[in-house]
Amino acid sequence: MQERTDLSAEGSPSISLSEYGGILRRRRAIILQTFVIVLVAGVLITLFQPLVYQASARVLLEPPSYLIQTVNNDPLAELFKLNSPYSPPTQVELLKSSAIKKRAGELMTNGKSLTNYSVVPVEGGTSIVEVIAEGDDPNAVTETANHILKAYIDDVNDKGSKKLDLVYAEAEKNLNKHLATKNKAQRDLLNYQKVHKISDLEIQAAANQKQLGELSQTYQKQLSEINYLTTRIGEIVGYMSRQKKERLRPGLLGIEQDPNWESIQRTIADKEAIMAAAKEELGDDNDRLRALRAEFSRLTQYATAYKKGFEKKNLVLDPTYEGFDVELKKLRIDLASAENASRPNFTAIQELRNRLGQTPDFSDKIAELKQIQTNAAGRIDYFNTKMQDIELRKNAKVETSRVIEDAIVPGSPVRPNKPQNIMFAGLLGVFLGLCLALLQELLDDRINSPEEAERVLRLPNLGHVPLVEEEGLRLIRDISTFSPLMESYRSLRTNINFAAVGTTLRSIVVTSSVPAEGKSTTAANLAMAMALDGKRVIIVDADLRRPSLHKLFRQESSPGLTDILVGTHEISEVIRSCGVENVSVIAAGSPPPNPAELLGSARMVELIAQLESLADIVLFDSPPTLAVADSVVLAARTNGVLLVIGYGETKKTNSRQAVERLQRANARVLGTVLNRVEGTSSGYYYGKYYVPASVESSRTGRGVAEPTARGIEASSETSENEPLGKGRD
Repeated sequence: MQERTDLSAEGSPSISLSEYGGILRRRRAIILQTFVIVLVAGVLITLFQPLVYQASARVLLEPPSYLIQTVNNDPLAELFKLNSPYSPPTQVELLKSSAIKKRAGELMTNGKSLTNYSVVPVEGGTSIVEVIAEGDDPNAVTETANHILKAYIDDVNDKGSKKLDLVYAEAEKNLNKHLATKNKAQRDLLNYQKVHKISDLEIQAAANQKQLGELSQTYQKQLSEINYLTTRIGEIVGYMSRQKKERLRPGLLGIEQDPNWESIQRTIADKEAIMAAAKEELGDDNDRLRALRAEFSRLTQYATAYKKGFEKKNLVLDPTYEGFDVELKKLRIDLASAENASRPNFTAIQELRNRLGQTPDFSDKIAELKQIQTNAAGRIDYFNTKMQDIELRKNAKVETSRVIEDAIVPGSPVRPNKPQNIMFAGLLGVFLGLCLALLQELLDDRINSPEEAERVLRLPNLGHVPLVEEEGLRLIRDISTFSPLMESYRSLRTNINFAAVGTTLRSIVVTSSVPAEGKSTTAANLAMAMALDGKRVIIVDADLRRPSLHKLFRQESSPGLTDILVGTHEISEVIRSCGVENVSVIAAGSPPPNPAELLGSARMVELIAQLESLADIVLFDSPPTLAVADSVVLAARTNGVLLVIGYGETKKTNSRQAVERLQRANARVLGTVLNRVEGTSSGYYYGKYYVPASVESSRTGRGVAEPTARGIEASSETSENEPLGKGRD
């Protein structure tokens, strides 16, 4: 029983490179057309595209950080910040602003207008900005790039100059205001002194005030020193409290060798001398002597404690820790000295303040007026200095940006790039052509190659017959070693023998899925090719509805197969020779009303057995499988089926349905043969069939004018004059 194959899918999805090559060969027309159309369109677009010129100029952004010097905590410091720097992205946006465009447009010459331009920072983290102008006028694009930069630089400089003028005017305004304040304070002071007749009292108060100021300054310095010592002591104590690790020193020193001990002894000696001098000057009972004695007592106690703990400290403290300890002790001594020195000044300040408090009230008014004069004089000096700085800045004329590369007139346009555009159009045309070819191939339901036939039907392709364009060529009657057509039938014969290895192959049905695929011609020429192999071949026209073998062999259609089946004739009465050795033909006979019943009858089974006994192989030319059921009925009673497929004509769907019908009838489908193949296929070259005239004329003696001398038998009927493989079945 014939093994069935599932044809619901198209088989293996993989496509070989040769199949892709076949697709390109078959669809070369649409590929070439698309390529030419796109290429011509690209050339036309390129030729009619307007020329675009490009020019570029570069500017180095140098944002100033200029700031007129101001004192710390000056409320007017912000007033004197000039030209605060902008980031490069901000300045890029400024270059694109409408104000810059307007100013640059006014600089254009000869009535030119600004062209389109772009502003881009130069990569690499630089402060360089490039202005790129594009347009159809090379002079206009050059002026645009240059004038944009000039307009920007002029605009920034003008704004900076205006700001300098505003700051200068503000400084001058403040200067005049303080001058007026100072002059008014002077007049008020003179009038006040004249009205109150101030003379000696003022002088005494001024002396006291001066002394108070000097003492206050001294006292403030002492307080600053005390604050510093206190802060430093706190820092050292905090550090020493955090350093808990103790390490032994490499060696021991005696107390006499300790520099700190020597310092302490000198301090005690100094204090004793100071106490002796104070006692002699002030007597035994006074505050200063008592303070000196208390301080001397503390120093003595400190020296005793230092001496007792020296050895222990000398053994356990590391140099850094010991250094801080020594510094701490010295700072404490200095702090005590500073505090003692500040007390007399504090007492003197209090006494002077009490004296000044006893003067009349108009002294405060005089001091107030003088302070106003002093403050005004200070502000006048301040604003004079600032005005000088502004004038220096204006005279320097520092530029915030500078052009480092001017635009030059371009000699050639940047667009269109004709060679590049044409090359791109060509590549695009090839790509679109390939896409259309693949789309056309995808939508094409026809079988276009032997590989595709095998993949779709999952059947071996046993051969492919080339297309012959010469009119009137249907059958081969002779063997020509120069004929690729003859070679194709030899290959088909050989492949059928390989397909039948291990089985007995005595009868074969040649059919197709639909009419006009060349099955009759294929069956006739296959019979001749098998006869060349020394086999006896009988070819039977089993197409009882539209017989054609009798036309191919120029014989009578009756009597034939139907006459044998109905019993009116015997085999010997209807079998005829076709003029080729070992090949016999049985025509279809009289047209019957019931062809399928005749082919499926028991008599047909007997006839097949009789024919197999008379020949080595029996070929049946049967109707198309999808048109009628005759070929399916006949195929179930023979040894094998050969399915003829029209190259580029037969649909895959029809072929699959035909194979499914044959397999459901348990017919053994040997394979397929692809008919009317154009060009190259599977390594064979199929050109027009020809045989050199010298060879054939030597064989026949008649030259090449006679069809038989060329190895071809021409049909005498007009309806039969069709190319080989092109005729209807």
